[in-house]
Amino acid sequence: MAMRNSSVLPSHSGPQFKDKPILSGLTGGGGGISLGNSPTGGSSGGGSPFGRITLRRVILYSGSCLFVYIILSTMFGLNRPDSGSGFPKVKHQEHDPYEDLPNPVLPPNGVDGQNDPYGDRQPPPPVGGIQHGQEYPIQQPPPMQQAPPIQLEHSDPLSAGDGGNSASGGVGGESEQQVVLDDDGNVVNPGDQGEIIESALAIATRARKASPVSYAQMLSAARRERDYAIALMVREAELALASTEVYSVTNKDQTAPSNDIHDYLSLSKYFWPNKDKPGGLPYKRIDGHVNPEIETVRDYRLLRTMIREVHMMGMAYHFTGRKEFADKCAMRLKEWFLDEATYMNPNINYGSLRKGEKLGARTGVLDMFTIFRVFDALHYLKQEPTWPQDLIPQLQGWFTRYVRWLETSTLANVERKGNNNHGTYFDVQIIGIYLFLGRVDDAREVALQALHTRIDPQITARGEQPEEMERKTSWYYSVFNLQALMTLARWGDDLGVDMWFYEGPQGQSIKKAIDFMLPFALKGGEGWPVENLKGYDMTDYLKCLQIGWHIYGDERYLEAIEVLEPKVRRDMEEGKIKTVSTFMCDMSTLMEATTRGGQGFIWHWCLT
Repeated sequence: MAMRNSSVLPSHSGPQFKDKPILSGLTGGGGGISLGNSPTGGSSGGGSPFGRITLRRVILYSGSCLFVYIILSTMFGLNRPDSGSGFPKVKHQEHDPYEDLPNPVLPPNGVDGQNDPYGDRQPPPPVGGIQHGQEYPIQQPPPMQQAPPIQLEHSDPLSAGDGGNSASGGVGGESEQQVVLDDDGNVVNPGDQGEIIESALAIATRARKASPVSYAQMLSAARRERDYAIALMVREAELALASTEVYSVTNKDQTAPSNDIHDYLSLSKYFWPNKDKPGGLPYKRIDGHVNPEIETVRDYRLLRTMIREVHMMGMAYHFTGRKEFADKCAMRLKEWFLDEATYMNPNINYGSLRKGEKLGARTGVLDMFTIFRVFDALHYLKQEPTWPQDLIPQLQGWFTRYVRWLETSTLANVERKGNNNHGTYFDVQIIGIYLFLGRVDDAREVALQALHTRIDPQITARGEQPEEMERKTSWYYSVFNLQALMTLARWGDDLGVDMWFYEGPQGQSIKKAIDFMLPFALKGGEGWPVENLKGYDMTDYLKCLQIGWHIYGDERYLEAIEVLEPKVRRDMEEGKIKTVSTFMCDMSTLMEATTRGGQGFIWHWCLT
């Protein structure tokens, strides 16, 4: 009895898996035409060498042929368009991204007067490129020309060594003189009996070696001065933080002639009651003598306090990251400019009012000039994550209206035309606002004009500032205007206008203004050629001198600083003047002054 296959799966050797002829009628027997061997292995008449024609064998034969064709095509490029195999070449209309730009017109002798390798011919088409649907033939580049021998300039301190141009045979077989640097980086020219040509690197290296302190001592001193400067800054910021007074133009018990409490009002400090007039009106000027009555209207004092405290708290926030400083700054700015109950109208129509007049004086425009310190602080304050995102746009809206007043009002236009510190500080104010509003071109135009409207008429060939020297407090105003000119020069660094080294038709310059005052400063004002009340305070001139040293590198300035700085520090220690540190100013000046595009945010506070 045969065993039954217990598997439920079909057998792979069963008849259903045997190769079957595709055309059974064409295989063996029945007198038909046979394309393959008979099942018995015999050969029927005219048998095919491939055996029986089955589906499996057709697939195998076809796959083999296709595989061989692919291999041959890959090896011998049978299917490339340029092989002549019959594949059509298709031209695509490509878009030229520069088709709207005019073709450059070359001058007869080439570009910028240089020799043109194409002469009067049009330059060849791009190599192998397609332009506007036309295919250019491939062009071979012209043969390379041998470069001329490189001649080393002896004045180039970076051309150290012979660079391959030895005396025994340089490029082109010519003998070239070897350029040698000494240990300090100077270029030694042996052809001129050992003449030494100093380089900038050599000068800096020699100065570094001559320093009286080691690098470690310098780092130690810098760290101490930095910590001291920040401590002074934070102390002022904490006092500002603790203040609960309302800073607003509405915080006064008298109003401007407009009777609008939101109009800014200040009184002219050099104007006093006229004893020869009924009621003393209108007031008359006594230059150099401040009328204490100005303190009865506090708008000026509160405005300047707000600006100083926002600046100080903004800088303290930058160095400490304390959120409460940023929050208080936001509150103060809203309080002065934006809040419905306390805002200031965007004009100074009643600044420096002389009692008995219906409108303020043009000098009142000066009251707002330190506002750029707020803009400096905003650069840091806006980085606080909780800073109100709508505050800066709202402030820009306020200053857009205010700068329109500066541009159009009669008072402001008269102030702009001033040939003394008032005109200079008008420029300081409006440049700062223009930059805050993103009007860089307008700011640059003011800086360019300042070369001829401020430096040329305000400084003589000797360095005097004649308009300031006519004042009763001539020393103070000479320094005051110098500070404004140097602030403008710092704006110029950001705007691409070089005011530091500009010289007028008679040689007028900022440096000459510093130099003129220097010998009198060293003698405590002795010999000052004009009248001067209230002494010779050196605090602000010392700041100008320090910045002048960083800009010009004049050794006389450094020697004068050695003399003046201890005197100023002693006055601070005795409480005669406010204790300040100029370290941040000095460091930022070194890093940023005369650098195009430097921001100078820390720099600004050392002058105003």
